[in-house]
Amino acid sequence: MLGAALALSAALGFGASAVFVRMGIQYVRPTTGTFISLLVGIAITLTLALVFHFDDILALSGIAFAWFLLTGTLNFPLGRLLNFTSVGKLGAARSAPIVGASPLFAAILGVTVGGESMNLFIFTGTLAIIGGIALIVGQR
Repeated sequence: MLGAALALSAALGFGASAVFVRMGIQYVRPTTGTFISLLVGIAITLTLALVFHFDDILALSGIAFAWFLLTGTLNFPLGRLLNFTSVGKLGAARSAPIVGASPLFAAILGVTVGGESMNLFIFTGTLAIIGGIALIVGQR
């Protein structure tokens, strides 16, 4: 139950973020908004990580560090910039559900690269995501 509550809290945060981004990029370019967002995020995350998990950070293996480095490069600066730009062009209500299609790509990459298996539930969920994206993109 706690996991579901945390996931819903994250969804609320991401949804509110899209609206706040839409409001903010009326005054600055998406690149500027991304830069400010990254600075604040890095400061908060670095502080929390060092305070609560300093030993874990020092114990990271080289390969784990490399994977997290790749994730950080794709997710934070590039993903956030593309997200902020899409919110500016589409609006929060249309952009956020499309960005929320990340489980589609996670399922595809999990099966093709991560060695995970496809089952009926994942396949059905993936089809539902594709249908939702089609509805949003097809809306005029």
